[in-house]
Amino acid sequence: MNDPARPPSATESATQATVRLASVTGATTPETPDPTEDYHEASRIYPGVVDPYVVGAARLEQSPAMRITAIRSVKRHAHRPFTPLPPGTLGRMTLADALGARRSRRSYGDGPLTIAELGTLLEASYGVTGTLAGTPQTLRSAPSGGALYPLELYVACRRVDGVSHALHHYDPLRHGLEELRTLAADEELAALTPYEELVAGCAALVVVTGMLWRSRFKYGARAYRFTLMEAGHVAQSFLLAVEALGLASTPTGGFFDRRADSLVGADGIHETVLYLLPVGRRET
Repeated sequence: MNDPARPPSATESATQATVRLASVTGATTPETPDPTEDYHEASRIYPGVVDPYVVGAARLEQSPAMRITAIRSVKRHAHRPFTPLPPGTLGRMTLADALGARRSRRSYGDGPLTIAELGTLLEASYGVTGTLAGTPQTLRSAPSGGALYPLELYVACRRVDGVSHALHHYDPLRHGLEELRTLAADEELAALTPYEELVAGCAALVVVTGMLWRSRFKYGARAYRFTLMEAGHVAQSFLLAVEALGLASTPTGGFFDRRADSLVGADGIHETVLYLLPVGRRET
């Protein structure tokens, strides 16, 4: 017989029945119509059913110009100052060790990141890792539906040696940073989220946006799912690289959308912020 005064062990907790929370949280009585259910239904795939609005795949095959554009999936700010980043160096930590050590660390030390550390994080997250044999198609560290790479990475650098205190855009094809504008007071970053302590002390903040049309022209409504999945792939690689470098980070999905979009100059429709990835030194 179980002793009610004794807390269950980890093994017992893992095997005990769980409470169904749907009725407790009110999830069994969503509003009608429910936009989340409507989207999920609209983006389903069925055997033998073709979405008549998805015509991009055929046009892509018929247009050499579109194919060339698709393999250059990155925004370009050629007129802006450019800082090349050194090749990534992750060190000797094994994947097993990185997975076991991964933790969300919600505060940061005062020291700066090095430009090499920032370059390693960005390359591990979304950098070019090779090409498709016999083609100019680049391949990156994150899987992408149709190799369309709908994400963009921006970096608000506060304390990075060798990089200006400014908002930058990461160009994975050139592995470097384009300086977009100087940053206002540090409060500009803290105001992005109700959990300001997660970003207030970071040395750099990586902002992941989705250029939804890059995927949607080919995959229709399903593209939104693919883009969110890809942001998750990028974030996980980023976090494992953070562990390998002995740094600190907490992925942040709770942010004020309009403020975050405004920070990087996204319109919130064709391009929108999906994820915030702060990073800094660990507290000693």
